[in-house]
Amino acid sequence: MKDHGILGNLHPLTKLIFLAALMFAGLFVVLFAGMMLMVLFGTLSFEEVMVEGIGQAMAENIWFARLLQILNHLGLFIISSLVFAFLVGRKPARYLKADKGPQLIPLLVSALIMFSALPVVNFLLELNMQLSLPEFMKGVEDWMRRTEEGAEQMIEHFLGVTTLQGLLFNIFMIAVIPALGEEFIFRGIILRIFRQWTGRMHLAVWISAILFSAMHLQFFGFLPRLMLGLLLGYMFVYSGNIWLPVFAHFFNNAAAVTFYFLKHNEIIRFEVEEVGLGGQGAFLVVASIVLVVLLFRYLQWSMRQSNQNSGL
Repeated sequence: MKDHGILGNLHPLTKLIFLAALMFAGLFVVLFAGMMLMVLFGTLSFEEVMVEGIGQAMAENIWFARLLQILNHLGLFIISSLVFAFLVGRKPARYLKADKGPQLIPLLVSALIMFSALPVVNFLLELNMQLSLPEFMKGVEDWMRRTEEGAEQMIEHFLGVTTLQGLLFNIFMIAVIPALGEEFIFRGIILRIFRQWTGRMHLAVWISAILFSAMHLQFFGFLPRLMLGLLLGYMFVYSGNIWLPVFAHFFNNAAAVTFYFLKHNEIIRFEVEEVGLGGQGAFLVVASIVLVVLLFRYLQWSMRQSNQNSGL
C-alpha cells in the first residue's frame, strides 16, 4: 500500500497533521468565499455576519444555515480529501479506492447491513443517553447536553420541511454530501493511514470509527455512530472499494431524512427510533447482530468470487 505522490514518503503521523491542516484551510477558504458571495448577491448583509455573529445569522436565516452546512462539508471533507489524495497518492481516485465502480449485489448488501443494524443502533443510542458523569464533572455533562440539544434543534430546523423539493434538498445536504466527504476522509484516508502505520487492519478500522464518531461532537450519540463507523470501515476493507461505504452512508442518512419527513407531515406514524427497544428489544438486537454478521460473510464471499472471476 505504498503512496506514490510527491508527499507519499511522509511518516503517517506527519500525514495526519498535514491532513488536519488541509481540512481547516479548506474549511476557512470555502466558508469565507461562500459568505462573501452571499453578501455580494444581497442574500445576507455584512452587518448580520459581523455584528450578530454567524450563529445568530444561521438561526435567523435557514438558507444561510443550509449553505454553511454544505460549504462546511465541501471545504472540510471533500476538497481537502481530494487535494490530500493528489499530493500523497498522485491519482486521487486510485488512492481513495474510487477508481472502480461497485457491483449491484455488494451495493444492495451494504444497504441491507445498514438496515439490519437498526435495532443495535437504537439500543446503543438508548444506552448512550443514560450517560451520567460523576458529580464533580457536572459542568462538563451540562455542556455536553447543551451541545447535544443545540445540534438536535439545528437538525430539526433543517428537516422540518413540507414539500418534495425540500425533502430532496435535505437528502442532498444531509445524505449525498456527507456520504462523499466523510467516507473519503475517514475510510479513504484516515483508515488507510492507520493501517499503514500499525499494520493492523482491525485497529485501523476501530481508530477511524472512533474519530468519525467523535468528529460529530454529539456525545450522547457517540456509541451508535461508533457502530456505524465500524460497519462502514469493514465494508471498505472487505470490498477494497470506497463506493460501498459511500452508498451505505448515503442510504442510512437518506432513510433517516425520509422517515423524518413522512412522520413530520403525518404520512406515517411508525417510530423508527423504537425498533430494538421495548419488550422484544433483546430478541431484535440479537437477531440484528446475527443478520449483520451473516451479511458481512456474504459480502466477503461475493467480493472474493468477483475478484477470482476478474482474474485478480
